[in-house]
Amino acid sequence: MPVVKVAFVRDLSMPDADEHALPASQAIRLAFETATLRDPSSVPVELEEFDLAQDAADLESIDADPSYVSVIVAPGVNADDAELDTDLPVLSLSGLGAGDGRRAWVRMVAPLATTADTLAGRLRRSSACVLAEDPPPDPLYGLLSQALPGATARTVDPSAAAAVAGEAGCDVVIWAGGPNAGAEAVRSLQRLDVAFIGGDRLLDPDFLSTAGSAAEGAVALCACANVSTSTELAARRFIQDYQSEHGVAPGAFAVEGWDAAHLILRAAGDRGITRALVARSLGGLATLDGLEGTRRFRADGEPLEPRALLRLYRVEGGRWVRAGWDEI
Repeated sequence: MPVVKVAFVRDLSMPDADEHALPASQAIRLAFETATLRDPSSVPVELEEFDLAQDAADLESIDADPSYVSVIVAPGVNADDAELDTDLPVLSLSGLGAGDGRRAWVRMVAPLATTADTLAGRLRRSSACVLAEDPPPDPLYGLLSQALPGATARTVDPSAAAAVAGEAGCDVVIWAGGPNAGAEAVRSLQRLDVAFIGGDRLLDPDFLSTAGSAAEGAVALCACANVSTSTELAARRFIQDYQSEHGVAPGAFAVEGWDAAHLILRAAGDRGITRALVARSLGGLATLDGLEGTRRFRADGEPLEPRALLRLYRVEGGRWVRAGWDEI
């Protein structure tokens, strides 16, 4: 039986890129493996991982390989930089880049600009510092610097975060850097009465393990769902299977990865899954009933209501829990 392949594109030149994309790739593989176990007669689907820098030549060649039926863009990857010169259908788990008019293009998350604008809208009346290590690994740094022109935006040694925030008189620090540097920054800020807010990179387990009790009360805004409290059977089964396979709870973008995989799987026809079938399915996609609920899409594949895809999380008792918008 021929094997169907899906390309998962990462950018390992970015700090923490591997860990940032890991929950999504694990959930995608789990979805494909589960589908084969439930129906052994179905065509198996394999996930092949590519790095933009090291595997650029291989990426250029996948268009000529009919076994590849789709591309999934990993969280944090700029799809514009990916320069995917291919007619393959694309599912993006990243808030960066655009579909460039592709017929078969779907973004599973809110654009990063929506995250920046939402944070800026909530914090316009605050005295904010936008901080990151040098160079900033998260494009959120540049977007927030523009969206909050009155904020103090600086790249810093994380251990000096308190000195910078104190000198600028900031009452909130928005961390637009990586998880390990963020942990060092939040430890530095303990002696100040400031709020600590970040993007999805703070949801990396390294932030909690490195920051310890200093992380308590930190807030992260992410275009990623968490179904840990869901009572729906599909969500409970997903969590159980993921934990059984990987020994940890599903992380950021695992839900979106699972749903993306099922968009590909549901395109199967009498002869299995083909590139044309996936393109047809994605090209006409208007709604998706996923693990957390229904997602709606515009004709160009972008989310119809991107702000509705944003979730706020807060550290309580050493773990991330869903928080209300009054937290910021």
